[in-house]
Amino acid sequence: MANHTATPIHNATESSKDSQTNVADADFDKSTRLIMLYVTVLIGMIGGVLVFVWLFYNRRRKSRVNALILHVALGDMLVICWACIFQIIWEHVDRQWMAGEVACRLLKWLQGIALMASNNLLVVLSIDRHQAIRAPLKQPFRVWKMALLGWSSAFVFSSPQLYIFHVHFVDDPESRFANHTLCEGIFRDMPEYHRQAYLTYVGVLTFYVPLVIIAVCYIRIFLKIAEKANQSTGQKKVEKKPGKLHLTSTTNTSLPKAKIKTLKMTVVIVSSFIICSLPYHILEMIYSFGSHDDVPKKVASILGAMAVANSATNPFVFLVFNVNWACLRGTFSSKRAYFDSLNSTRTDYANTTQTEVTRGTTIKYSGVHNNHINTRKNVGAIEMKVKTNADYLLVNNKAEGEK
Repeated sequence: MANHTATPIHNATESSKDSQTNVADADFDKSTRLIMLYVTVLIGMIGGVLVFVWLFYNRRRKSRVNALILHVALGDMLVICWACIFQIIWEHVDRQWMAGEVACRLLKWLQGIALMASNNLLVVLSIDRHQAIRAPLKQPFRVWKMALLGWSSAFVFSSPQLYIFHVHFVDDPESRFANHTLCEGIFRDMPEYHRQAYLTYVGVLTFYVPLVIIAVCYIRIFLKIAEKANQSTGQKKVEKKPGKLHLTSTTNTSLPKAKIKTLKMTVVIVSSFIICSLPYHILEMIYSFGSHDDVPKKVASILGAMAVANSATNPFVFLVFNVNWACLRGTFSSKRAYFDSLNSTRTDYANTTQTEVTRGTTIKYSGVHNNHINTRKNVGAIEMKVKTNADYLLVNNKAEGEK
């Protein structure tokens, strides 16, 4: 992402000088950007940890969706921990680079991998849901192969970052980064079409291709759902003839609830990806092909931070659709009732009084909870039943002996 945005994956794709200010020096509202990044990191870290905890406690559930969600969560956490946190540090030092050439290229490459892998794994999740709905009887793709494809493609297609980025000392007195050493792209002093070509490449691979694949998958999924809905509502007319037995068979044409729930979850995740990423890529096109001076500073800061906002929201979408909130509330209610009952029982036993009766028998009168009384009655009933059965067997044995 470009230097004027909040996400550092392609943040050095600067254009050549023109009559306007150089795109590499496009200004923004620094405080707004930092606030957006801090909020994104905080929400993303909390959500990511909760998802990992949920997946750990449900690791025995052999679910394809859970396995894919694990990879999506890893990609999102990589975006939060690697891309966003390093961007925050970089903004605090006013983008002054002091780590050397190798670190500059590696950092930008890894940031590119993080964002591209996160998007690719959403595509993998959509393809898996497409196969589950459109061809449920077909042998599904192996999860590890699909995840490997998403990760490996991110490594390969982000490799140009190793060439594009370099350490550059800005000696232009008109630049707001004058006398600064920056880790930026090679486009500052190159013709403008170089930056435009590279930004087009980045936009196609990180947004437009995933968007097309996801759109095709969900259009076909919704067509299948509509087809099944028509099958379930349509009734076949059967001509009945007298004297003949008519047998009718019914088929379950509705989709399982589990698939519908997973489909809804994936739709929300993908919608979040589109809503968050589309404004940023529109902003990049304006910066590359239009006039960046016309973009307000706050707008540039907000839209730049939105590019990674879906990595912070994805974990909570997964939790909303997978955590059994009713069961969770019931668990806490049961624990609260248990401790209340325990405290009540302790109080009752503390108030127990003892009364001496004839032959030294001690009877305890107390306000013991009804559960204890019922339990005592049940135990007495069981003992009576056992004793009765034993007497019955004894009588039968004696009768057989007399015979």
